[in-house]
Amino acid sequence: MSLFVGGLLSLLHYILPVLPSVTSIQSSWLLIGYKMDNIPKPFPLLRLPRLVLDEVFIMMRPFELINFSMASLKSKIVMKCFLRTKGNLKYSIEVNTHEEPKVSIVISKAFFDQRMTSEREKHKKEEYIVTRDGFTADRVWIYSENLISDWMKLFKTVSELFNFKRRVVFFRPDTFPDQNKSIIDFIKCQMPIINTCSVNGEKELDDDVEYFLENVDVTESVELHSRLTNKFQAKIDRPLENISINFGDWLNYNQFIQFKSCKIALKKSIISNLELNTFLLSWMSMDSHQHLERLRIPVNDPESYNVILNLPHEVNNVDVIRHGRTARNEVFRMRGGNNIKRNDGVTGTIYFKMDGNQLMFNMIVFVSFV
Repeated sequence: MSLFVGGLLSLLHYILPVLPSVTSIQSSWLLIGYKMDNIPKPFPLLRLPRLVLDEVFIMMRPFELINFSMASLKSKIVMKCFLRTKGNLKYSIEVNTHEEPKVSIVISKAFFDQRMTSEREKHKKEEYIVTRDGFTADRVWIYSENLISDWMKLFKTVSELFNFKRRVVFFRPDTFPDQNKSIIDFIKCQMPIINTCSVNGEKELDDDVEYFLENVDVTESVELHSRLTNKFQAKIDRPLENISINFGDWLNYNQFIQFKSCKIALKKSIISNLELNTFLLSWMSMDSHQHLERLRIPVNDPESYNVILNLPHEVNNVDVIRHGRTARNEVFRMRGGNNIKRNDGVTGTIYFKMDGNQLMFNMIVFVSFV
């Protein structure tokens, strides 16, 4: 049996590189465009022994697996069986609703993107990119007359085939504004749980962003990089690992104090120095943000930044290097700064640093020093 399988694999390693995509299936014969003397020859791929067929699938890229599964009901069943038994939890999925909606399957540092395009000349265009930090992107474009509809079909097919260990959504509300509700409802249906989401946009579409945040269940990270009006009400009161807001001029203190994230990073904040001081006193008395590990926020009035530290604190020697450990075992090398103490003995180290022309308030929470 092993010699038989080995011989078949040797043959397939020779044949497969010259075979284009699946075209159809007739009975158990997979019609692939392998030509001899210009006469198409059907290759009985689905009749191969299971071990050999698995080796064929292992050599395929993710979207080749998807295309194979779409050839017939039988090929879909075979592919689902292969993916579910081969521990495909190594895969992650990223979807976005930008100008060219895409579905990406991620394996370690390799991205396999299928993008929808309204430009006919881009149909079946392929691109392969290697970045300096070792990431690769294998991209293919598919022409569509209805971008979101075809994106949804692809998204649904991928979700049915794979079990993903991570799910990431990039939502851009100003790209297809008249379809935002149906897009959000569809994402909710396909992804009951999302690890990370990022909302990006230049238009102030408060209702759509609010509907998105209300209807997706994010477990780790929320990135709000969309412009919003000062009437926007953030409803992000679930425990998260990270909250990042680029245009924070809508976020008032009452909304900020409701966050329950380990890491919070704000830009263009309207929170005053006095409100930052109030927050720190609240943290020290364990009335809020007990799971906070890192905070980064603009100082709106640099000339009176001392108001922020109008509370019991200790100034650290700038000549002494300390190594602090957070609750999740991250170790930071610190020099200088100001220490404040929480009632349970946990230390918050505060330091100020310029980011371009903006003075930033930073705080790291340490459970011990090593």
